[in-house]
Amino acid sequence: MNTLPELVATPWKESLGTCACCGHTSKTVWGDLSTEQAAVATYFIQWTVGSREHDVNVDLIVGAWGEGTKAQDRVLVSVLYRPSPDGGSFMVIDGEGRFAGKRELCGRAMRRAEVVGTPFAQEVFSLLDGLWLTDPRIAEVKALNDVA
Repeated sequence: MNTLPELVATPWKESLGTCACCGHTSKTVWGDLSTEQAAVATYFIQWTVGSREHDVNVDLIVGAWGEGTKAQDRVLVSVLYRPSPDGGSFMVIDGEGRFAGKRELCGRAMRRAEVVGTPFAQEVFSLLDGLWLTDPRIAEVKALNDVA
């Protein structure tokens, strides 16, 4: 059940890098998720291009944005996406140490136990749904589910 009004991803930028463990190209895309009224989250998605062996990192910075807000009004929630021919799966992880949490965009990184099994988890998964459905740049992440 979707707990938020309709969400739309607004892509901002993207960058390429090199995966530290395998040397393959990695890609990061970021942007925001908004309702008709306001931005509700910023996101960063990072994956190793063409590799199903690596999980996809999704960092959501959730909370109030705009004039008069500050980093303490937002939290970081980190999620792994594991591609598979069965459609893939998401898993909330501890956000401590994630890149997005070090950018002074949020007050703190949430631990997995603070999210899983709470009403906030429903909001997080609604944000993931909105992101998955409206950012066209992650088509190659979704394609990792296809059987080779």
